[in-house]
Amino acid sequence: MSERKIITVFGATGTQGSSVLRSLAANKTTPFSLRAITRNPSSSASKSLVDSCPDIDIVKADGWDKASLVSAFSGSWAVFVNTNSDDPSFEDGSGRIEVQQGKLIVDAAVEAGVEVFVYSGAASASAITKGKLKIEAFDNKAAISEYARGKKEFKSTIIVVSGWYFETFYMSDVAVLYGGFPYHPSSDGALVLKLPRWGGKDEKVPWISMTEDFGDIVHGALLDPERWNGKLIQGVSDPRSSEEVTATFQKVTRKKARYEHIERWQDFDVKNIRALETVKMNFALVQETGGLYYGEKTDTAIPAELKKKAAMASGKTGEETVLYTLEKMFEKDFQDDEMKGQDNYVREGAATV
Repeated sequence: MSERKIITVFGATGTQGSSVLRSLAANKTTPFSLRAITRNPSSSASKSLVDSCPDIDIVKADGWDKASLVSAFSGSWAVFVNTNSDDPSFEDGSGRIEVQQGKLIVDAAVEAGVEVFVYSGAASASAITKGKLKIEAFDNKAAISEYARGKKEFKSTIIVVSGWYFETFYMSDVAVLYGGFPYHPSSDGALVLKLPRWGGKDEKVPWISMTEDFGDIVHGALLDPERWNGKLIQGVSDPRSSEEVTATFQKVTRKKARYEHIERWQDFDVKNIRALETVKMNFALVQETGGLYYGEKTDTAIPAELKKKAAMASGKTGEETVLYTLEKMFEKDFQDDEMKGQDNYVREGAATV
C-alpha cells in the first residue's frame, strides 16, 4: 500500500477550510492524511473540527511566522490556503496587509517542498474594471494568486474563488442588512429582500453552499491537480437573481416574500461593519462589469464536474453528487417557524471572499 499523501489546510477552523477538510476526510478511494493549521489548538473551533474529522492532525502555526508555517507544511503534498481579509491583525496598527501574509505563506510552502498549492483567491477588481475600482480584499487576493502562480517550484497552482454563501440566510443579524429576509417580516407581513441590482443581463448572484459544495469543489480539483494548474475555478452552486431567491422561498415555504432593489449600490447600508464593506463593493464591481464577479461569465459546469468527482470518491450517489440548490436549502431548513437563525455573521469576508 502506498503512503498516503498529506494535505494541509491553512484557515482550517474557518468556513472554507473546515468544508475542505470534511470533504477530503470522506474520500474512500484515495484516502489522504489531513493536517489542520490553527493558531490555538485548544480553541472551541479546533475541538469542534476534531469532533467532525477525528482523524485529522492539528498543528499550531501562525500566519505571520514563516518558521512555524514551514514546519506545519513539512511533508505535505498539497495545501489549501484561505487568508482572512478581515483578520484583526490587519487593523492592529502594525501596518500589516493581507498580501504580505499571503506571500509569506506561499514562500513557506515553497520552502517546505509543497507540490500543489490551492488558494482561495479573487478576481482583481482593478484589472477587470481597468482601474476604475479598487477593492482591497479582491486586489490583495488576486495579487497573492499571481504570486503563487509565479512559483515554478509548485507542480500545480489552483485558484478557487468562492461565490456568495448560502449560509448567510441562516444568520438573523445579516437578515437585518438584507431588509429582513428571511426572518423579519415587513409591516405588510412579507419577508422583503432589499439589495442593489447585481448587474448583467440575468442579474444572477453566484450563490454557493459552503456546507455542501465548496469543500467538494476543492476536493475534486485535488483529484487531478495538473489539469487545473494555473486555472481559476469558480466556487458556485446555484446562480440566482434576487427575484428568483424570494420567488423560490415563497414557493417552497408558502411564506409571502418579495425583492425590492436598492437603486444605488452606495445606499446599501452595511452598518459600518468592515467585513461587509467588501460585500457592498461587490455590487459596485458587478454593476460596472455586467455581473462579472469572477472576471468572467459565471458558469456551473466545472464546479458541477468537480462536485461529482469528489462525491463519487466519497461513495456518494444520486442527488448527493450534484450541486446543492436554494430549493433544497429552503425545503430542508426554512419550512417552519423555528428556522436555523444564528446571531452572527460570517467573518471570512462576510458573505463572500
